[in-house]
Amino acid sequence: MPITDQEKLGIVDFLVKEEQNVPVLLQVARSVTKNICDVTTTQEALDYIYIQIGDTLTLLNKRAITREMLFRYLHQRKIQVNADFTKGALISKIIEYWNSSQNEHTTTQNTDTYENETTLPYVAERTVLNPVERAVVTQPADWHDKESHYPIHLLARKFTEWFFSNLNIQELKIDDFWSDAKLQLRIAATDEINDYHCDSASEVIANLLQTKEQFGFYFNPNLTHAGVQGRMNVHGLVLVLACGTLHTEPNCVGVFECTFGLLRDPFAENNWKVKTMQCILRSQTAALMPSLSESETLKEALCLPTPEGEIT
Repeated sequence: MPITDQEKLGIVDFLVKEEQNVPVLLQVARSVTKNICDVTTTQEALDYIYIQIGDTLTLLNKRAITREMLFRYLHQRKIQVNADFTKGALISKIIEYWNSSQNEHTTTQNTDTYENETTLPYVAERTVLNPVERAVVTQPADWHDKESHYPIHLLARKFTEWFFSNLNIQELKIDDFWSDAKLQLRIAATDEINDYHCDSASEVIANLLQTKEQFGFYFNPNLTHAGVQGRMNVHGLVLVLACGTLHTEPNCVGVFECTFGLLRDPFAENNWKVKTMQCILRSQTAALMPSLSESETLKEALCLPTPEGEIT
């Protein structure tokens, strides 16, 4: 089938506005021209793709467009996929999204404001969302739930998305943690349980990255209100409660539950930094995305206060 106008908007959204995907766009365009043409701009690349490929399914099936790229795109737009997803399933989900009436509004809005949209480190000011961020972050199906609007929950969802996106691409930095940050990590496999404790930012990062590399995990948090929430403990520490699924090529292999303790750093532009982190990785099947209400380990934290106003 020819590429529809809606799909063209979607392709721009996926391969142009996602700046890290631009090199892939140029690579695909050069490959379809057999490297005869020197493709240097995104518009040239799009023109070659629209004419020479002419079919969205064929384009997204190109080897250069990886499953991780497709998954990240859906994940950033708060579109839930089945736990055991394949590249074909992700492609079908994206094409369906591009041709939906909801996407027509969202894509047009993003097109109008794209020049102002940037990807920034996680800073305190981002708890007040600009129109582009609001269009993306507030898409969960439970958006009508008044409580999900609370600033502490918005902060929790933004932080969770930022943290696991950076963990998945191994870009967490020592400055994202307090120097004395602590980690309690439990890896519960079918035949054994291993516990790890870290007492400094460098140890925390090294342990997280080593675990990810050893098992090849891809962390897929449930970014709806059912899967990520904020709380305040008695010491004024902002707690972020999050859960999701663990993936390795090509299967869902487990679930995770995490609690983050966040504090602002007045000497780092008042950014939120990780002070404490407790995380459990469990080996189990997951037909559906897990939710916080199902967790035994997070029950106590879920009973803590939920501030309705701005977080200071």
